Amino acid sequence: MRKVSCPRKTLLISVIVILCLLLGPSSVVPASAEGIIRPYRIVEEEETGEIIFVQNSPQIGKVQKPKVAVALGGGGARALVNVGILKALEEEGIPVDLVVGSSMGAIVAVLYGSGMPLATIEELVTSDILPSMFDLNFPFFYSVIDTRRVNYFIERILPNQRLEEFPIQTALLSYDLTHGVKYVHTSGPVSREIQGSYSIPLFFPVVDYDGLFLMDPGIMELTPAQAAKVLGADVVISTTAFDELPYDTYAFPVRAWTRFINILKERNSKAIIDRYSDATINCDVGDYSFMDYHLAAEFIALGYHEAQKLIPEIKRVLTEKGIPLNQSPELAQVVGEGDKEQVNMTQVLRDIKYDRLQYDFSRIKPLLYFGREHSFFKQELIREETTALEYGFLWQKGKLDLQGLTRGKGFDNYELKLKFIGLTTDLDLIAKLHYEETPKQDFWGYGLDLKYYQPNYTLTIGWAELDQTAYLHNAGTFDLNWDEHELRSAVDLYTPAEGQGLTFPDTKYVAVQSFKLSAFDDLTLQPRLVVSNTESGGLFAHPLIYRGFELKTTEGETLVQTALEIAYHYRFPYSLELLQCIQLKELTWFSFADLYYRLEPYYAVGTGLTCELNLLGIKPSSFGGYVVYDLAKTSWKGALSFDLAF
Repeated sequence: MRKVSCPRKTLLISVIVILCLLLGPSSVVPASAEGIIRPYRIVEEEETGEIIFVQNSPQIGKVQKPKVAVALGGGGARALVNVGILKALEEEGIPVDLVVGSSMGAIVAVLYGSGMPLATIEELVTSDILPSMFDLNFPFFYSVIDTRRVNYFIERILPNQRLEEFPIQTALLSYDLTHGVKYVHTSGPVSREIQGSYSIPLFFPVVDYDGLFLMDPGIMELTPAQAAKVLGADVVISTTAFDELPYDTYAFPVRAWTRFINILKERNSKAIIDRYSDATINCDVGDYSFMDYHLAAEFIALGYHEAQKLIPEIKRVLTEKGIPLNQSPELAQVVGEGDKEQVNMTQVLRDIKYDRLQYDFSRIKPLLYFGREHSFFKQELIREETTALEYGFLWQKGKLDLQGLTRGKGFDNYELKLKFIGLTTDLDLIAKLHYEETPKQDFWGYGLDLKYYQPNYTLTIGWAELDQTAYLHNAGTFDLNWDEHELRSAVDLYTPAEGQGLTFPDTKYVAVQSFKLSAFDDLTLQPRLVVSNTESGGLFAHPLIYRGFELKTTEGETLVQTALEIAYHYRFPYSLELLQCIQLKELTWFSFADLYYRLEPYYAVGTGLTCELNLLGIKPSSFGGYVVYDLAKTSWKGALSFDLAF
């Protein structure tokens, strides 16, 4: 058998290497595939004589003067205050003829300027969808983060996909490193134009426009008030979300460098705001981190409150300029000529949830898991703890999604999964392969499933052959969220198929349920249940949630596991940061009681602590540990817990 398996290993390694070499470059070069230099005009700003590059666009200049512009400042997650500010302006009938964005403010600008209703924008930015769309780059030549997925997603969900087609004139501000000038985007596809406005070297890729290298202009102009004036605004309403570091000393190099950047950024921006703004909505977000995307609802509420306080001043400015308010504020934001069909947001969010988006570029990235098992043949609802490092690759383009996974030093255990996305709007075809080399013999298994998706549930039917036994595979998942509570469940059934047909009495099953019940703001109660008749260690075995000493039991008897956990979550008022890119979001202390019942009951109780970490606020992981007392063994046990998924 080994003489056969070695060529298979060599072939598999060769295929993976070739895929990485062929597809890798496309995953790290976020520049335009079209490679076209769009015409731009060179503008000399009247007051300062500064040179600015402005893209030509038939849209700019359509609105007759006087023109009201809103300049949305950046600040990472803190810039989500702009959503609340726009909400307050719209409710009060403040006209918005032009919206200009910088950095994170650029993302809010394209969402609003495209004609997307504010209620939909609020739903989107509070759902944690945007942060989840960022990938780690591979390899790390150009940046740590690959932004193509989030840019594609933003363009996909907009009612209009090109800046010049927006019902509200929209511009984005970047900085061109080649000529040392600011660059104003006013036309082109959103997925291409938005990148330069929030590109932070090292973290996010700088954009190459055939000689123009564009990046985030934050140090030069965090709030694009000057850009709004250059585009012809008569009234400029500016927003700010400046950072304040929670330190008293700056002896550490990272703190010192960050403090220096913040001083320059705030000084330059304030000078521009004072010169060009008619009204400024300042949001005090100094106690928050640019990585606090999970606090989106709080930022929106803060921006709304601060804008309301300035409404009388804004109305006074508009009156002096002879600019009337919108008579029907609720109808102020329109989709525009042609009334383009709105994107089915429910369907898009569903496709993101189940990783069904179809990208028009080759997406390739490494897979790395530690702490939880990620076998393609096991349920995803509750993943079993493991100390084995799993690694592999993902390649995706259009309707095809290919993933490979292995663990250990050699290819003695690997899995492949190929998903054909969009067989119909709600249906995918999924093929899975498992190979494992054991001392006795090589083990092969495969499966082919049709999976049906809805926002709150999925249904699966398929066929599998595992260890020379054929099975009919049926599965389903269900999840329901209301307020801060959550209910999730999953069931898998494997019915053996012999020569006489299906043998239903011998069906193997795995059923799991997980609840999350919130009490007050910081306490959660989390009961979990696993019911199964599979054998531990099998390819589609039940997850082990019992944290006492591992038990060896035979197959066939019904196994019941329950875990009841109460957790206290301490969330830092200002997220602790390491190297300005790793965020310690919260500490969770928990106590639990576990039950394992097969033929006889076993009990365990324990307590533990976990730390929730984020990389740049977008890649979560956790680590911690717990101690447990096994009542059956009358003995203590300690364990470290990790959950790393990149």
